[in-house]
Amino acid sequence: MNDDQLRRIESEREFHNARFTEEVRDAQGKYYASIKHGSLMFDRRVAELAKGADVLEYGCGSALQGIELARTARTMTGIDISDVAIADARALAEAQGVHNTHYQTMNAEDMTFAPNSFDLVFGRGIIHHLDLERCFASVQRVLKPGGRAVFWEPLGHNPVLNRYRSATPEARTPDEHPLLRSDFRLAERYFDVDTPRFYGLTTIASVPIRDTVWATPC
Repeated sequence: MNDDQLRRIESEREFHNARFTEEVRDAQGKYYASIKHGSLMFDRRVAELAKGADVLEYGCGSALQGIELARTARTMTGIDISDVAIADARALAEAQGVHNTHYQTMNAEDMTFAPNSFDLVFGRGIIHHLDLERCFASVQRVLKPGGRAVFWEPLGHNPVLNRYRSATPEARTPDEHPLLRSDFRLAERYFDVDTPRFYGLTTIASVPIRDTVWATPC
């Protein structure tokens, strides 16, 4: 890697180590609540594909979802740039008595797994932190023939959210980039891309009533 890539990776590591030591993005919870219907659909799709499979959680964080998936997966592997998160994931797997898991600190753009290692690679809010060309090439390499990659990511075309992002730089790393149409075109060079599903264009308007009697409990 060149100096700029090394700087970016180290910046991401520092940010996410701080995040998993003491959460720095609590204020964003109200926005995630407004797209919970999409998040639940993502969870169901991943759980369906994980049954009996060799699974890689790409950017696993503390592995809250991965530990549950491990109960039906053949194997569950997780990587994250944050060694704090990986320590948490290992401790959780041990506490839950889940033994088909393997968690390690790794650069997601340059994974060291053998080619054709996984039936499923999935991630939540991870690839928009990465160099997408390196990310897609790395994911493609470790997927088995016929394997699936499923991601839940922010988009960069909502002007309201873009304005909010500009006003809250402390909540994110300087190099992250919500996905654009051009990023989907890049993905098509590496994968047969299914039709994406989009959430939040109108439901974001529910944020002001989140804590009122009109809101659906989360």
